[in-house]
Amino acid sequence: MLIPSIDLMDGKIVQLVQGQRKALEFDDFEEWIVRFASYPLVQLIDLNAALRNGNNRALLDRFTTRLVCQVGGGIRSLQDATDVLARGAKRIILGSVLIKDNAIDLTTAEEFAEHFGSERLTFAVDSKAGQVAIQGWRETTSIS
Repeated sequence: MLIPSIDLMDGKIVQLVQGQRKALEFDDFEEWIVRFASYPLVQLIDLNAALRNGNNRALLDRFTTRLVCQVGGGIRSLQDATDVLARGAKRIILGSVLIKDNAIDLTTAEEFAEHFGSERLTFAVDSKAGQVAIQGWRETTSIS
């Protein structure tokens, strides 16, 4: 299944190059909602939350009320996940929270799976120069 992705930053839709430089920026949300309406699942990534620089949670509602979405970026706790699901997300995406001491933290993965059910989870891995990148691409690990 092809899952289109929308990255949100500072209240806009953006495309960043490796989590740093903005390549594109849009504020016409309706255009993107219509464009992706035929997909069975759309991915929303809150880059501000991933970077620990605020969040775009209020903006999520515009998408999750009209599209079936999985949402990631800055989900670091069960409460964060609960909040995102309460805003209408069908699934949550976990990334950095699953990496601890340069290894995959299976205990955290199991905790989220027990709490929400594995069918509501997507585990994501970002890569930079062949290494697993975390914290919004700002850090790389020794995991390859």
